[in-house]
Amino acid sequence: MSLVSRGLRSGALDNPRAAQEILRSMGHDMSINGIRKSLRRNGLKSRRKVKTNFVSKTNKRLRLAWAKKHRHLTIADWRRWVFSDETRINLWGSDGNSFYWTNGGRIMQSYQVKSQLQGNDGGVMFWSCITAEGPGYGTTIIEDAINSGLYVDISKTSLNDTLAHFGKTPSDVRFQQNRATPHTSGITKQWFTENGFNLDEIMDWPPQSPDLNPIEHVWHLLKLRLNKYPTRPSTKEELERRINIQWYKITKKECQKYIDSMPARIKAVTKSKGGSTHY
Repeated sequence: MSLVSRGLRSGALDNPRAAQEILRSMGHDMSINGIRKSLRRNGLKSRRKVKTNFVSKTNKRLRLAWAKKHRHLTIADWRRWVFSDETRINLWGSDGNSFYWTNGGRIMQSYQVKSQLQGNDGGVMFWSCITAEGPGYGTTIIEDAINSGLYVDISKTSLNDTLAHFGKTPSDVRFQQNRATPHTSGITKQWFTENGFNLDEIMDWPPQSPDLNPIEHVWHLLKLRLNKYPTRPSTKEELERRINIQWYKITKKECQKYIDSMPARIKAVTKSKGGSTHY
C-alpha cells in the first residue's frame, strides 16, 4: 500500500480504481471501499481537481486591476448583480470532475489541475443567470452555436424575462457577462444600449476570469443533480427536459451563497496577483 500511496500523492495514480489494478498485478485483491479506507488511515484525502484556465501576464494585470477596483463593494452591492454564462452539458454525463489524493499542503501542482477542453459532440449549451433572488430563466441551445444574433435573442427573452419576474429594470441591476465574441459584438452592444443597460459596466469584466463568476459553482450543482438520474438521456430533447427540471430547483439560498462569496473571490485574485485561484 505504501507504493500506491506514493503514486496517488505524486499524481501518477489519480483514483482508487487505478490503485486497485496495481494491487491486483501484485497479487493483492482489495475492494474499492477497502482501498479508500486504507488510504484515509494513511492520512490521504480525496480532493476535486481545480478546473483552471491559463492566465496570460497581460490578463493577470487586468484581473488584478479589476479586483482592486471592486474590493470596496459589500455583499449588499454584489447582490444587485446578475451573473450570467453559458455551459455545455453532455448527453453522457457532465464534463466531470477528476480527483487527486493529498495529505495536506498547498494545491495547484500540475497533477491537481484539470485543463478545460472545448468542443464535444452529443450535448447542448445552456444559458442562464443567477440573482440574489434565485436563478434566472434559461435557454437551451440544441443545434446552433451561440452567435451574436442568437445571444441578442436570448437577452431579449431569458434576460428580460428574468428581470421582469423579479420586478427589476436594467437600471436596478448590474448585468455581468464574460468577454466572449458574441457578447461584445456591435449588434450586442447596440441592443444593450437601446434597452437601458449600462454598457460600460457590462463591458467591464476581466478576461480569463471564470473563477470570479459565482454561476460556475451553480453549474456544478446543476450537473451533479443531472448525474444522479439512474439512466442517461437518450436524446438532446430529453436532456433539455431534465435541465429545465433541475435548474428551477436551484434555490435563492444557494444563489446567495455563491454571490456572497464575491468579496472572498476578490481577495483571492488580489492575493494571487491576478493569477488563477482555487475558485
